Amino acid sequence: MRCFTFTALLFAGISWFAKGQSVDSTLQRGAYGTYFVQLASTGISSSDRTPFWLYTNQYGAIPTKPQPGMISGGAYYHLPLSRNSNKWVLDGAVEGIVQSANPEVKGILTEGYLRLNYKKWELYGGRKREYYGLSDTLTGMGSLAWSGNALPIPQIRLGTSDFIRVPFIGNILKVKGYFTHGWFENEGTFAKNVWLHSKGLYLRFGKDSWPIILHGGFNHFVQWGGYAPSLKDDPGILSKHGYFNSSAFAYWGVVSGKSMGRYAGYPIDDFISIDVNRIGNHLGTIDMGLQWKHCDFDVFFYRQSMFDDGSLFYLINVDDGLSGVRYMNKIQQATDFHLLRVTAEYLSTRDQGGSTFRLDINDPAQRGRDNYFNHSQYQDGWKYFGKSIGTPFVQPDADLKNGVRRGWNSFPNNRVQVFNVALQGRYKKRTTWEIRASYSNNLGTYDHPYRVSEPDGALTTLSQLSTMLRVGVKVPWLGGSEITGAVAYDKGDMYDDTIGGFLSIRKRGFFGVR
Repeated sequence: MRCFTFTALLFAGISWFAKGQSVDSTLQRGAYGTYFVQLASTGISSSDRTPFWLYTNQYGAIPTKPQPGMISGGAYYHLPLSRNSNKWVLDGAVEGIVQSANPEVKGILTEGYLRLNYKKWELYGGRKREYYGLSDTLTGMGSLAWSGNALPIPQIRLGTSDFIRVPFIGNILKVKGYFTHGWFENEGTFAKNVWLHSKGLYLRFGKDSWPIILHGGFNHFVQWGGYAPSLKDDPGILSKHGYFNSSAFAYWGVVSGKSMGRYAGYPIDDFISIDVNRIGNHLGTIDMGLQWKHCDFDVFFYRQSMFDDGSLFYLINVDDGLSGVRYMNKIQQATDFHLLRVTAEYLSTRDQGGSTFRLDINDPAQRGRDNYFNHSQYQDGWKYFGKSIGTPFVQPDADLKNGVRRGWNSFPNNRVQVFNVALQGRYKKRTTWEIRASYSNNLGTYDHPYRVSEPDGALTTLSQLSTMLRVGVKVPWLGGSEITGAVAYDKGDMYDDTIGGFLSIRKRGFFGVR
């Protein structure tokens, strides 16, 4: 058992912070700031890795290697630019974490951005936590294409922070959208100076007073541009002497998602054979949701369908996607235990348009083997600083145990079937609790399945169970803090069998209130 080194000295490190001020909500129309500081540890572990649900969907802040000590802190400031109004607001945040035993990096800037707000419109630059897609953001397994599992990608984003009314229609139809340009990392990657393009549009149909609200929309992500040193001798199959297309014409192909083979004006100087399909690595989801609002509860049904090439357009991979239901309880129960929410989800990425792929892209039946999150040009795949940007159940090779790893840069297991259940509640007034359990079947990829049973050649899946129990308690220390403890357990074929724990103390406060 790994030694637990979360010492009293670390706890003393936050004693110099001023006690949090009590701020009335009416003052928040003026300038104000908030801060937090947290001391944490994942040092208790039965193996040399942290259990799945302790590091998953933490925006890259928790490494897979157990950390005896972690110190994180951050601050947010809100500055109105309009007198007696929050119509124009400038705000920003910075947050970082220092880890005691991470072999790759000790300190990480987990968030840092500056944003200009006008009503519900926003323009920001920097690294900011985002979650794209219709699903349960608190207790779900994470959105299919962009889950909050990886460190936020630096970007410039223009869009809405919430749903806004569509002019001349009233409150029946509202819309939310965004358009961004971002930058992938260069350290230890197959391709350098790679850009991110993303956009999304979501509609909400129904007045707030209606019991049924309909949701729908899409998000679209593209890796594009950049240079791959190992392809410097490639004359135009995957690259142009290592360079991927980054012209203005290419940007139109990136934004539109159109096949370049349809454009007679494709610049011959930029010609790369693979670009005749599409320029860059395109993926995303098309989402649908139904919200049932009742005075006693709120139920949300959602479905995300994956696209990674043209398979979804031809409806040959419709079996793949994330389906879920989230139940929220609005009734205060008479007992000390209060159930707040229940989430149940099912994810499948097994089909991928079928097992057949041929170069005749005009025949939809031949467009299978989508190979989600992998790409022949961007061979690191759909990840950022080693973490999957999409669903955490499609993991990079480095996060798997030795018997399953294949030495790839990208994802050796993208055909999965996952069942996930989570419950969240409260005990009395000061204690919160959460229970998670997920079970997955894993097949590898079409080209490289994990196991084959002889003599019939039938696939044998690898299974994995991951669970977690978390409890948080508010305490009066330092003018009000919260202690959180969690224990998680992994058992199966994908990760080393592990039981491990998490412990933290977190202090929040206000500053600069006027």
